[in-house]
Amino acid sequence: MRYIILFLIVVSHSVCFGQLTKVKRVVDGDTFVTESGERVRLIGMNAPEMKEFYGIEAKEHLKDLIEGKDVELTSDHKSKDRDRYSRLLRYVVLNEVDINEQMIRDGYAYALLKFRFDKPEAYSEAETVAKEQQLGMWKYTEAERAEPQNIPINTPITNITQIDLYESRYVIAGLIIMFIILGINYKLKG
Repeated sequence: MRYIILFLIVVSHSVCFGQLTKVKRVVDGDTFVTESGERVRLIGMNAPEMKEFYGIEAKEHLKDLIEGKDVELTSDHKSKDRDRYSRLLRYVVLNEVDINEQMIRDGYAYALLKFRFDKPEAYSEAETVAKEQQLGMWKYTEAERAEPQNIPINTPITNITQIDLYESRYVIAGLIIMFIILGINYKLKG
């Protein structure tokens, strides 16, 4: 009986308060990988993609906030558990700060209001504040934000995009299959 009560306490804690995990690597301004290899997408906000205006800055800001740190992941009551890319959809909390909202408030992301989630008013307000104070990407005009991102020639490719191990295995498998087909074709001709 004692073990059942202990189990219920542990389960209720993780459901009510979230799951603690360490951030291994930030992929971009709204996605990261945990130490266990789980990909997590910050819910309720969207950061520019790496090739878009302010994408590199958004990634670097999220990296400064959470990379290498223990964070709390909490789910949302109105949205799905995972997105179409099988990433966990979560709120990220560090030292009682909602990192999703902080990214918006600092001007590195905007509220993603086209999907249902628990905090649309707070995130919309955070975006309004960032715009009014001209923080992050909002210090630039709409025309400047629409321009293609100029990535310096000496920027390492890892700063532009990263293919993690999960995605690269498909590239490697494709190359192996291609070489097998070429080898069979060569054998049949010879």
